[in-house]
Amino acid sequence: MDTTDRHVIARLGALCFFLSAIEFMIPKPLPFLRIGLANLPLMLAVAILPLRGYAALVLVKLFGQALVGGTLFSWIFLFSLAGTISSATIMYLLKKTLRSHISYVGISVAGAFASNAAQLFIAQQFIFGEGARLVAPPFLLAGIVSGTLLGFFTNHIAATSRWYAQAKAGTLQPQPAPAIIASSKESSSARLLTALTLIIALLFSPSLFLTAGITALSFLLLLISKTRVHLLPAIITAVSILVFNLLVPFGKVLAQPFSFPITQGALLLGIKKALILEGMLFLSRWALAGTKSFPGVRSGILSEMFAFLAVLTSHKNKITRKNLVASIDKIMFERA
Repeated sequence: MDTTDRHVIARLGALCFFLSAIEFMIPKPLPFLRIGLANLPLMLAVAILPLRGYAALVLVKLFGQALVGGTLFSWIFLFSLAGTISSATIMYLLKKTLRSHISYVGISVAGAFASNAAQLFIAQQFIFGEGARLVAPPFLLAGIVSGTLLGFFTNHIAATSRWYAQAKAGTLQPQPAPAIIASSKESSSARLLTALTLIIALLFSPSLFLTAGITALSFLLLLISKTRVHLLPAIITAVSILVFNLLVPFGKVLAQPFSFPITQGALLLGIKKALILEGMLFLSRWALAGTKSFPGVRSGILSEMFAFLAVLTSHKNKITRKNLVASIDKIMFERA
């Protein structure tokens, strides 16, 4: 991998982090639902990076979303993993196979569909059960709509961006990666180990009461760490999981409102799944709270990426809707 490729990966990787942060702030009914903003750098990268570089960028995007959202040690990461790998693979194969015969709109829609299909499969297996079939049509439709809009925007960037044109032509002038020395803290390691231990206990808990206790402890740890807690999304997610599990009744019938049976088995299973998912998410966010450094990151792609991410963050006010591509373009040429 040459210097130019490393420079491109660092810039697009920082953009993945930046767009993941923006997407994280957008309200959504379920935590694994995404607009797909962070796919934009991947689509641009297909035409300018070799397979090895593209794969590296996919990993950056995957872990970037997990770090930004605090989901690295939760089931949400499994959704992200399935969706990212599926969409990235489809987008790469389509572009390399059809080349100029397919636009970024087609690539984006195909990637969104592949991502959503993979996430629906995970949802069916681990969260909603057979009830996932009900959410499939609107979920896939939303992916097609967002994928189409993102594809048109990517087409516009590809046609007008000076940075992208130079990257594609191989005429970018890479700058030396800054030296970033990050030290690990014992407290961070202890926090990660504690979180992983609790997550394992949560997954293999034989009792609903123990599961509830671990989830409550996870929430308390998050509060103590002074990490901002988004209660509404957590409540919506828990209710959604519970409702979808009730759609597949089994066990003793507890009630029949409007002739719909609410069964003990489905209710308890839904409660346990909701507690496990929320507990893992709380523990993941607690484990990653305050983690600003990455041990061993001293130079190369990662150091330049995090340095440029700081540039993007500090210059975000310069990004204007009127001259969106031009303002982003200007920042892409900034020295990290």
